[in-house]
Amino acid sequence: MSPERRTLLIGIAVFLAFSVYVTVFSPISPGRLEARLQSAAETAIADRRFRWASVAVVGQTATLSGRWPDEAVYEAAMDALRASEWSGGWLAGGITRIIDETTAQQGEAASRIIAVLTPENITLTGIAPGDAARTGLLDQALPLFRGRIQPRLAARSGTASPDDWINTAMALLTGLERLEQGAAILDSNTAVLYGVAQSNDDAQEIQVTLSSLPEGIQPVFLILTDGDIVGSVVTQAECTILLEAAFAMGRLRFNPGSASLSPAGRVGLEHVAAVISACPADQLSVSVRPVVSGDTEAESLAIQRAQAVRAALITFGVAEARIGVIADADQDQLVRIILDNEGDG
Repeated sequence: MSPERRTLLIGIAVFLAFSVYVTVFSPISPGRLEARLQSAAETAIADRRFRWASVAVVGQTATLSGRWPDEAVYEAAMDALRASEWSGGWLAGGITRIIDETTAQQGEAASRIIAVLTPENITLTGIAPGDAARTGLLDQALPLFRGRIQPRLAARSGTASPDDWINTAMALLTGLERLEQGAAILDSNTAVLYGVAQSNDDAQEIQVTLSSLPEGIQPVFLILTDGDIVGSVVTQAECTILLEAAFAMGRLRFNPGSASLSPAGRVGLEHVAAVISACPADQLSVSVRPVVSGDTEAESLAIQRAQAVRAALITFGVAEARIGVIADADQDQLVRIILDNEGDG
């Protein structure tokens, strides 16, 4: 055997041995890597505050699921999961992606649903008043959106299926389906719709539908068309719930440790600005929750983030003189819009 051939065979043998080691025995072998990331992720959410959460790791992707009781706890769980094995990316064997399949548990309300329509799909989350109500709604909603809907709808125990609730929910979803993008919220006595319509005729038809809801359900809607607005915001309470719908259009997030807004966050703020422009309050504040309560640097970062939100709202047409900024460690949401004399309406 020639020296060259011997060298080649030795090289191949070394390569094969190294491949076997990396694949089976090394810390970054697929099986060991996945097990290590799963263990780290479970440890990260072992805090008693996160008993609602569960995590599953496939490869280097972690999926978080569960129904969180408030946004502060949700944000803390996401931060803990990111910190568990986030650094290093695929090369060093860290988590490279987190899929968020969580939903909000809105206290003990009898029912509350929220639907968000984007150009790609529609999500439907929340709680139906009973199993039969959930089934009845989905039986009508799934065909309406022709396979684009992603339902993550829970139900209260029991078989309650009030026809008025299903009819109201479907009126909202039918209106939402006519929009280019938007969000709808239905709680015990309020039906909310915000969005952008392709034409004024579409907006007017939606208005007619929402004006004939069952007795006891208050319709609140704001529909934007080219150069026109259908609907109005009379009270601060209406403004507050429309702001919730607008915020749902793009989850407001910041890059870790910075005041840079995510692209989805800027999309959401454009809709928030549209609602603010229609609100009766003269003054408002952007309130951001610090990551760590009582920490000077965290509070400084919160103010910077509030200023970044303020700057984006001004870019989208809100008058500069209307907006102040504050940091509030006690609020549930990461970012909140506080209206002048909030609660008086």
